[in-house]
Amino acid sequence: MGGNKDKKARAKDAKAEKKAGAKADKRDGAKAGKSDDVKAGKSDDVKAAKAGKKEARSARKRDRAGVEPAALIAEARKDAFTDEAPERAFAHFRPLAERVPAADLPVFTGQPLLMRANVRAALDALEPHLPAAVSALREPRLKEVFELPALVMALDFSAARVPVATLSAGEIDRMLAEGAPWRELMLSYLEVASHPLLGLLPRERVAAVRAGSGKLDKARDFVALPGLFAEFSGALAGKHPFPADRLDLLATLGGALVQQVRPGNAAAAVPKRTEEAILRDRIAALVAERYDHLQVLAAVALGKRKADELLPALPRRGRARQQRGGCGAGGGAGGDAVRDHGRRAGRDRGRMTC
Repeated sequence: MGGNKDKKARAKDAKAEKKAGAKADKRDGAKAGKSDDVKAGKSDDVKAAKAGKKEARSARKRDRAGVEPAALIAEARKDAFTDEAPERAFAHFRPLAERVPAADLPVFTGQPLLMRANVRAALDALEPHLPAAVSALREPRLKEVFELPALVMALDFSAARVPVATLSAGEIDRMLAEGAPWRELMLSYLEVASHPLLGLLPRERVAAVRAGSGKLDKARDFVALPGLFAEFSGALAGKHPFPADRLDLLATLGGALVQQVRPGNAAAAVPKRTEEAILRDRIAALVAERYDHLQVLAAVALGKRKADELLPALPRRGRARQQRGGCGAGGGAGGDAVRDHGRRAGRDRGRMTC
């Protein structure tokens, strides 16, 4: 009797173990299936994302397929922001500039109005070759290039917002004296070149520079004269004796002086690189990046060597932010850089604002 009970108990236990094992297998199988489904789902998502990107690229190609370069150029012109009113241009480009990383951002010490003249000259030189460049490039950055003049005016507005390092009256006089001989030589040359018998540039433009007197007027002439050489570079190329570094010198002297002798503009010493200066430098970085796009278009259409010969340089003097001393670290190197004009002839002259 006892043996039968033991047999029944063992049979019952075996049956229970078998049932429990079946449930465990079912549960494990369900978990494994769920895990496989999750992995498969993730894999499908990755594949779908890649397929989406590929389809987007294909769509762009289809959109461009069969479209004449002239139509693409016209569309980019239409989409570009071209308002050159400085304040409106600044308001438009400011959000984009604020996304430019500030780390190792060079300090901009160039002259925006001179840059604008060079940008316009470059766009005029590139214009006949745009269709060839558009045909060769998969995604030409036309809109960004067409916005360059407005972006430079935003830079000009931004630069005017930056507090300026103070110069003494003696330093201002020395800088005016340094630029005066070049101002007179360049003006005299342009008066000859603008004579109706030659007509290399409008006579009234030169007369407007000659008119006026006083320190502020001379400082403005220092900026305006290199601008005329840049604006009419096509007509004047190879016909004048002035080296590029002398033109650049006069422009940077003028930029520093205009900020100092403007009536009622009392400049305060700046102890560190200000937020206004960083924003200016960010906009300058955008200008440099977009001018690079312009150079790419020219190089693709003409070849790099010919493009370099055709396009004017973009005067954008700058230096990397310093770690100790100088504008980047709370020093006053900006003022020192301007004051050093007399001792550093031909080297990195400019309006050093922090």
